[in-house]
Amino acid sequence: MLLPQVLSFREFRAGLAATLKRVQEPDAEPVFVGAHRKPEAVVMSVSHYQHLRDRAERREAVAEALASVRAEGAEPSADGLRLFAAVAAGTLTTDEMREQILARYRP
Repeated sequence: MLLPQVLSFREFRAGLAATLKRVQEPDAEPVFVGAHRKPEAVVMSVSHYQHLRDRAERREAVAEALASVRAEGAEPSADGLRLFAAVAAGTLTTDEMREQILARYRP
């Protein structure tokens, strides 16, 4: 991982409007702010923050679901683990996962 560019607090204050505009751009990376080029704070768009929160919540939900399955003494198949990973990554919804699993057992 590359170290982020860190704005000094002085640079951040001087360019606040430009920084806020910059983080609103599509696919914008967060801006790091700190003293002595050591990151101490991060500025990002609300949509980027929400994306990170959603991803963390999905991963936590998948981890809890897998722990529950394993607590019952079962281990998901490789295909089941693939589906769980897709849900955690956000490429598959839980409803889609449920449908795919149920489709395997329908006559």
